[in-house]
Amino acid sequence: MAAKKKAAKKPVKRRPVKKAAKRPAKAKRAVKPRHHEHTFLESEAAVAGVAITDTKQPVFSKSQWTVLVILAFIQFMHIVDFMVLMPLAKKFEIHFHISTNQFGWLVSSYTLAAFFAGIVGTFFIDRISRKRSLVLAFAGFIIGNLLCALAPEYKSFLAARVMTGLLGGLLQGISFAIIGDIIEPAKRGRATGVMMVAFSLAAVLGVPAGIWLSNRYFLQMPYFIIAVGSVIALAFAQMRLPALTNHLFGPKQNVVRQILSVFREGKHRRLFLLMVFHFVAAFSIIPYIAPYLQKNLGVTDEQLPFIYLFGGLATIVSSPVAGWLTDKIGSVKTYSIISGVASIPFLLVTNETTRDFTLIVPIAVMFFIFVSGRMVPAMALVNNEVNPSVRGIFMSLNGSVQQLAMSMGAIAASFIIVAPPGKPMQYYAWVGMFGCVFNAAAILTANTFKNK
Repeated sequence: MAAKKKAAKKPVKRRPVKKAAKRPAKAKRAVKPRHHEHTFLESEAAVAGVAITDTKQPVFSKSQWTVLVILAFIQFMHIVDFMVLMPLAKKFEIHFHISTNQFGWLVSSYTLAAFFAGIVGTFFIDRISRKRSLVLAFAGFIIGNLLCALAPEYKSFLAARVMTGLLGGLLQGISFAIIGDIIEPAKRGRATGVMMVAFSLAAVLGVPAGIWLSNRYFLQMPYFIIAVGSVIALAFAQMRLPALTNHLFGPKQNVVRQILSVFREGKHRRLFLLMVFHFVAAFSIIPYIAPYLQKNLGVTDEQLPFIYLFGGLATIVSSPVAGWLTDKIGSVKTYSIISGVASIPFLLVTNETTRDFTLIVPIAVMFFIFVSGRMVPAMALVNNEVNPSVRGIFMSLNGSVQQLAMSMGAIAASFIIVAPPGKPMQYYAWVGMFGCVFNAAAILTANTFKNK
């Protein structure tokens, strides 16, 4: 009987053990909701095609920031080289004894040369490291700028612009290929926004400085300074850029077959079409803004730099905002909104709405904001949609398409505009409407893609 009583008391002794066992169960119940919530968010993000990132982590790593800063530095030099010519249109027309239409060919020759360079680049851009291709193109760009600075007359200057376009035109395609290689899809809008800050700084610092140097010393002085600054940027890139060779691994493919495979993809063809509409819309207007402001609206040489200064300052703020908005609501929606509103300054800047400089400035600034802003979601959309296996070749071809579209826009506008040397421009308002038509076509094409 005593043995049976001892056996009956055994479960009572285990009560403390049961209490201890409840602790891990409570811990599991506390952790379980968090685990389910995280899994749910991940599944939703997977369906939406969005990657979840740790908000405590910086947007870009230190190495990514290094590459982005170098690319922005190079783009700054490249954009100043391209942009500084346009506000000096009146001076070049007088210096070389040319018409506004001939000046249009100076702008177009650069972009046409860059178009052919991009096609040639497809045969080597994925065969060598991104760093090497960038350094070679940038070195050629420097030589082209020195020749621009030394050109004594129109034809030699035109030839120098062609050379600069041939070698410098590769820079944009290589830069965006690098962004596609090193930046995650969910962050490419912000990375593109960082790159677009180079455009803003070019307008704020580069172009006004170029106009001042041209007025203070001699007409082609800005190209000497661009060459010197580019040598510094080249040395910095050589020292700090990583090799960027990940695209070289894997089996080598025939370049012609890769190009054909790029064009076989329906979405790639639509991306090229988007770029054509996008750049024709803007570059039918951009090359002729400065001569129109001076010849038709009475803007002086001293006032002109302030338009680029204020426009650039505004885009320093607006470009990152466009990048944030792109990552927040998607590149297609952002592009549609910004490009839709851009039609308003397209029309305002090409019409003689006012001769009051205090009103001309905000109209021009609005044009700067929306023209640069629409570029951010456009390039994010391109980078997200292109197949990674052919990104380098696609970006090189895309650079060519962009340059061709710029030329098409400038040349088309030169046939619309009538402007003999020293006389006001006529029919520029028609160019504004022409740009709006192509802008609408770009919005429609962008909306054929999913909202990525």
